[in-house]
Amino acid sequence: MRVEARADYDAELQYLLQYARDDWVGFSVISGTVASLLGRGASRQELMNMTLRIVGDLYDRGVRAGELTASDAHPFSPWPVAKEGALDRIQSEMRKLSTMPDSGDICWFTIP
Repeated sequence: MRVEARADYDAELQYLLQYARDDWVGFSVISGTVASLLGRGASRQELMNMTLRIVGDLYDRGVRAGELTASDAHPFSPWPVAKEGALDRIQSEMRKLSTMPDSGDICWFTIP
């Protein structure tokens, strides 16, 4: 990865990490980040690979995928799987979609 691209990636990752500290991150935010990093003309496979890379890097920093709940006491329920299980599930669900995931699709992200 060229130096400029690495700096862009790192800045976007830090933004997403801060977002996850403050709120629930919908998939549209991740999809937008991926599209911004790769630019127009990226293949579906490139988009999926970058999405999984970002989610994996977020997992390494404590972010978890999960579901929003109706509970006031526990409004977020993280998936009870390790990083690889979450990435496998996200990849499987992404393959079922005709476009990049939007908020409400697949899961939400936060630091529980």
